Amino acid sequence: MEIGHVYEMPPMRPDDAYTTYFDAGAIKVGVEYRDLNPEALMEYYQADEAYIEELRRTAPLGIEDRGVSLHVFDADGEWEYLRFDLFEDAPHYHYNHLGGGRNHIIPFDETAHGPIAEWAIDKIRTGGLAPMLSQAGAPELANALDADVLAETADKVASLTADLQKRLATTA
Repeated sequence: MEIGHVYEMPPMRPDDAYTTYFDAGAIKVGVEYRDLNPEALMEYYQADEAYIEELRRTAPLGIEDRGVSLHVFDADGEWEYLRFDLFEDAPHYHYNHLGGGRNHIIPFDETAHGPIAEWAIDKIRTGGLAPMLSQAGAPELANALDADVLAETADKVASLTADLQKRLATTA
């Protein structure tokens, strides 16, 4: 059984001007504040009519949400395999399969798992990214993860995430 929704388009790449990246050995983790809205999505995907049509079909009223996103890339930053969207209204995470043809979005159940920020950072801290990276088509990255480096990175990600969430709470 597969839960969530599979899009046949890649997620929006992070905006490097608003993203802080942390090298973590085999992977790189980006932390970014996002304000997602229909206009931003349409602008980002405007060059591909198939993507625009998929957006119209799957989210006819548009998508509006905001929060911190944690991006998990390969070490050179070429491909984002996982994303944790710690959004206010609809927290979720992505398996972004290599090649761009499968972006699997899974809603997050905070009742069952607690706050998504704590859960996602714990995945980084404890090596829980390994099975997720394998699921996204990157078993070689999963096998190359270094527990000590991940724990260090998780502390940095947690600190910046908490700071961004505090700033977000003051603008709500």
